[in-house]
Amino acid sequence: MSTRATYQFKTEHSGTHTVYIHYDGYPLGASHYLENAISEKGLVSTERFLRFNKNAQLTKSHEAHGDTEYRYTITGDNILVFKRIDQNWVQKFDGIIVDFIMFAKQYNDDWEII
Repeated sequence: MSTRATYQFKTEHSGTHTVYIHYDGYPLGASHYLENAISEKGLVSTERFLRFNKNAQLTKSHEAHGDTEYRYTITGDNILVFKRIDQNWVQKFDGIIVDFIMFAKQYNDDWEII
C-alpha cells in the first residue's frame, strides 16, 4: 500500500532529522517500522530507524513531500501523530511510543485516540 509518511526525530544533542518511507505509513505499518528500531529503553533514534528499515531515507522535513498522509514526530519516548484529512493535518495520537505500537496493533487503523 502506498501510504506515504515522514518520521521526524527531535533530540537536544543531534538536532532534528526527518525520514521518509514511501509506503505502509498508516499507523499499523508505522508501528512495525518503529518496533523494528526500538531500543531496550523504549527509544527510537534516526540511526536505528534507518538501519532497521531498509526503505527509509533521510529527507529535509515533514513538508518536503507533499503527498504524505501521515506525520510522526518522535521526541524521546514520545510520539505525536498527525493524519492529513482533506488539506488539514489532524492530530491522532500523542503519547508514549510503546503505547502507540500497542494501540496500532490492537485496533489496526480503526482508532481515534488523541
